[in-house]
Amino acid sequence: MLVTREMDYTLRIVRALHRAGQLSAAEVAQREHMPKAITLKLLKQLSSAGLVESRRGAAGGYRLARDPAEMTIYDLLDAVGERILVNRCQQHGYTCENNPAGGCGLCVEFGHIQQVLDNALRRAPLSALFEPPDPVFPLPPAL
Repeated sequence: MLVTREMDYTLRIVRALHRAGQLSAAEVAQREHMPKAITLKLLKQLSSAGLVESRRGAAGGYRLARDPAEMTIYDLLDAVGERILVNRCQQHGYTCENNPAGGCGLCVEFGHIQQVLDNALRRAPLSALFEPPDPVFPLPPAL
C-alpha cells in the first residue's frame, strides 16, 4: 500500500489553502515545494469536484469550497482519481491468476480489509490532518 505522489500533493494543496485562505497556483507550489504544473493540474481536478473554488483577476486564486471538517480524505482521493489499495487484486476488473473463476481466499480477505480502509478514509475529516494532536493522547515517540 502506497500513498502516491499525487495523493501527497493533493493533501498538501488542501493544507496550504486551509492555512492561507486563498492562494494562486504558483503560491501553493512554492509554499509546498511542488512542481507548478502538477499543482495546477490537481487544483483543476479539485475544482471540478467542487472541493476548491477558483477566482480570476488580480485578487484571484484558489480557496477551499467547503470547510475541511466537511471533507474527507476519501473525497480528495476520489477527486483526483486515486485510491489506496491494499493489494492489486482490489483493482476493478482484476482477474486472480491463482483462481480466475473467483473466490481466492487472499482476494476475499483483502476485500474485507479494503472495505475497512475505505470506510476509515470516508470518516477521516481533513480538519484532523491540519489540527495539532490532542495533548491527552500524545503521539508515540519516534523510533
